[in-house]
Amino acid sequence: MRKLTIFACAALLAACAPVQHKTSTSEKPAAPVSQAKPQPRFNELATLARQAQPERDGIRDRFRYDRSISTTDIDGLRYFFYEPTRKRAVVGFAFENDGSPKINPVGLKRTGARREFAFHFADRARENIYLAVNDDVKISGRFSHDNMFRELHFFPRTQLPSLVIDHGKRRIEVTLPTGEPVLFDQDSMELVGGALIESPIDFNRSRHQRRNPEVRYQGDYLAITVAQRGEAPRRAKVWGQPKFAEVHYPSKYAKSCRLSPRHVWDQRPKPGDSDPKLTMLHKTDAQLFAIIERQCGWDLSTMKKAAPRLAEAKVSP
Repeated sequence: MRKLTIFACAALLAACAPVQHKTSTSEKPAAPVSQAKPQPRFNELATLARQAQPERDGIRDRFRYDRSISTTDIDGLRYFFYEPTRKRAVVGFAFENDGSPKINPVGLKRTGARREFAFHFADRARENIYLAVNDDVKISGRFSHDNMFRELHFFPRTQLPSLVIDHGKRRIEVTLPTGEPVLFDQDSMELVGGALIESPIDFNRSRHQRRNPEVRYQGDYLAITVAQRGEAPRRAKVWGQPKFAEVHYPSKYAKSCRLSPRHVWDQRPKPGDSDPKLTMLHKTDAQLFAIIERQCGWDLSTMKKAAPRLAEAKVSP
């Protein structure tokens, strides 16, 4: 240790010692080195607040799972990004309720229990825009036992999700793909208004009786939800048992409609895949609406008029 200290001191003294230069009258002064301009800092909050249409209809395969995650200046708020052209682009954002009086009182007493809201839009495409809600009850310590999942898919998909922070009111306003607002309390991360409502996390110690996240749509358009414990919610069968998706159109039909997820997501693995990717079967909202009309017996004529046409890619493939 003493030898190492002596060596470090010697190196420090050598670095601080004056450098001896040879003088020469014929030597020309060195040209000034051009200073590279610093790159402007990525303004994530301004980018998240920007409302934009999907940049393409389908996700390009090489960007389907290409994302990184970074934090923001807002406690608990993170965003997902990718850099297809060496320029950062947002492909989602997430925040979590890790303890609040109404929804997650257990989280106020012990760390770990949480409800996360994650808005995803891979490759900034229309194909897979959705909200993933995850309740982690932290009871058994086993992922498959403690994590309860729900996905909400909103239609028509006219824009990418966005958010703005109202520091004065201490609120986060999220805009859904339908253009509808959803309000969250910035401090507790509880839903406080808009097109979504939530019920408290279910902390039932029996994983078989515990409910999946009770986050429901009450807007003017259409939402499809799927839920599952410790497993991909979009599967049509889990542990050999058939599952159902729920279709909600609350402004026109009081009761939801149930249909198999196989009508919405591809359940078959492609050659070379060990598992299905569970990608959406329908390229357009109109195609999906036609399936729902047949399966549910609903009239979606008004919804079809609001459905956007295919979006051409604004970024080169």
